[in-house]
Amino acid sequence: MTGAFAVSKHDEGAGFIRLAVRGEIDDEVSEVLAQIIGNAAAQPGVAVVIVDLERVPFLAAAGIRALLEGRAAALAHGRSYQVVNARGVVHGVLSTAGLLSLFQTVVRRAPAHR
Repeated sequence: MTGAFAVSKHDEGAGFIRLAVRGEIDDEVSEVLAQIIGNAAAQPGVAVVIVDLERVPFLAAAGIRALLEGRAAALAHGRSYQVVNARGVVHGVLSTAGLLSLFQTVVRRAPAHR
């Protein structure tokens, strides 16, 4: 892994939680990411878990698995799940894997005050 991996959680109100991921998502960090997503989904009052990949330059197969496990955790808790701002290589990987519609992948802007 060459990029520093980090996840920051943002409460966007109305039950929306955005997890802003930074760095490469590979087998070194995939389990941690899946756990972070699962923990966010388990919180009371959460309606939608949004995983923001704007600052992710690389997504390995293990990263896809983490996103799928995160989705499963969100659905198990009755939450909606979205993956947003996948760009470049990451968007291509998700497209090739056929996951864009499953993850409701869109490009969106974070609120200006964040």
